[in-house]
Amino acid sequence: MSSSLPPWRRRLLAWVGTVSFVGYLGWNVWWLAQGEIPPAIFKALTGYPAPTTGGTRSMRLLLAGHWRESLRANAMAVPLVLLFVGSLAWAAAEWWRRARPRIPLAVVWAWAIVLAVAWVLKLVGDPRYW
Repeated sequence: MSSSLPPWRRRLLAWVGTVSFVGYLGWNVWWLAQGEIPPAIFKALTGYPAPTTGGTRSMRLLLAGHWRESLRANAMAVPLVLLFVGSLAWAAAEWWRRARPRIPLAVVWAWAIVLAVAWVLKLVGDPRYW
């Protein structure tokens, strides 16, 4: 199945995606090189939490047995991690079969729903966990 986008739009999307990914990697490497967990770029730019803000803290608290505090830090951290691992596994399986990695539409919708719910929960939750 070929893309219905004109070639110039595909190139533009590829360029925007590449620049965004390189910027994201640079941001994370810079913070990690300073011995700190990188803050969410969205939060750093806007002051509002991203859907994933508090996810690392949430998982650390959960692994330490503090599930209530984990839920306060980011109630959707576990579903986000499961979706991330599942998406990577799907892409790896496609790559292994030498097929072009394509995430099923149902998984894309799952991402959209989980991220939307996570963001709403962050916005109505305790700002101490932003």
